[in-house]
Amino acid sequence: MKEDFLHFLWQFQRFNKTDLKTIAGESIQIIKTGQHNHDAGPDFENGKIVINDIVWAGNIEIHLRSSDWENHQHQNNRAYENVILHVVWEHNKSIFRQDDSEIATLELKSRTNLGLIKQYEGILNYQGFIPCEAHFKGVDNLAKITMLDKALSQRLEQKANNIQQNWIKNKEDFEETAYQTLGKNFGFKINAEAFVRLTENLPLKILRKHSNSIFQIEALLFGQAGFLEDVSDEYSTKLKQEYDFLAEKYQLKSNKLEKHQWKFLRLRPANFPTIRISQFAQIIQHTNSFFSLFTQIESFKVLSDVLLVEQSEYWQKHYIFGEESNMVGNIGKASIQNIIINTVIPILAFASIYYEKQNLMERAISFLEQLPAENNHITENWKKTGLEINNAFDSQGSLELYHHFCSEKQCLKCQIGITILKY
Repeated sequence: MKEDFLHFLWQFQRFNKTDLKTIAGESIQIIKTGQHNHDAGPDFENGKIVINDIVWAGNIEIHLRSSDWENHQHQNNRAYENVILHVVWEHNKSIFRQDDSEIATLELKSRTNLGLIKQYEGILNYQGFIPCEAHFKGVDNLAKITMLDKALSQRLEQKANNIQQNWIKNKEDFEETAYQTLGKNFGFKINAEAFVRLTENLPLKILRKHSNSIFQIEALLFGQAGFLEDVSDEYSTKLKQEYDFLAEKYQLKSNKLEKHQWKFLRLRPANFPTIRISQFAQIIQHTNSFFSLFTQIESFKVLSDVLLVEQSEYWQKHYIFGEESNMVGNIGKASIQNIIINTVIPILAFASIYYEKQNLMERAISFLEQLPAENNHITENWKKTGLEINNAFDSQGSLELYHHFCSEKQCLKCQIGITILKY
């Protein structure tokens, strides 16, 4: 038995209420279960019950055993003085307020259907894709849509929080934060950490001083990334000379990355970090303000067009230094979509909360609805299970649902799980 299951039993009144009595034999009538409190303090606030014809209004606390009240030190916490009912699975001790008045206790063990408990245990012990996989197709679509909305909201809130933490780390500098976020996502997971270190060790304010020269921007980026230690052709030699001069001027070399920190293995050449750095350089040169770009452009198409950059002439014919190729393409549509999902959307969510502008959050959601759904093993399994995934709004919600509800077996915090157990 888990306490969150008791919360479910109380919230949805899934127990036998016939001739309901406290442990002391007093009759109980439940008028209002109260609001579920997910913060510190009693589990349900502002409840209302009738005990022996006397109306009580206050909070309800829930425990596995009555003695947990003292184990959790509630007797020393004035926040629990207004508890009007102690709901427990098993009663093993009388509990009193600080004024020595006894708190009414309701035991649920003998009033809960054994079949409901077995159903819940069966869901938790299921070893398939998600705990409720066997029941999922029978769940009403409204419950699924409601839960996807909740999961997406949670995901956007968490992404906004991540941006905020980085913003604080950057001494509340919006531009550096946007620059680092974009850089991380140019790493496309496998080189994300290396890109983070590159942007942290090469401040945007330095690159901005050379915004009139793509050559100098590339020299700074490739040099600081560690790709100019072994030059192999005329262009890389010139870049190294320029980097050595600029690195001395800005005292950069002590934080320079090493080439081995970048991953090439099992990457398509179009995703090589060298290509991504060259594309990143173009966006840096042609963007006056990253934060404004991501928060002020209202058109999805205009934003996509701004991110559709062509790398410099050298990188039109090379994937790595010194080896020429005729098959080098520019940044692709899928990459732009990835950047919008993982850079623009989180920054819009952060800006919406920071400036208290709901329209920015609405724009983030609108962009997600215009983006195609992501394809990965999780979204594919969701489709097989019976979840409709039509766009990035759905796929992002489904990823959050899987990682933070299904995988953690938080079924009683999920509208789908609750729907299954309610009927």
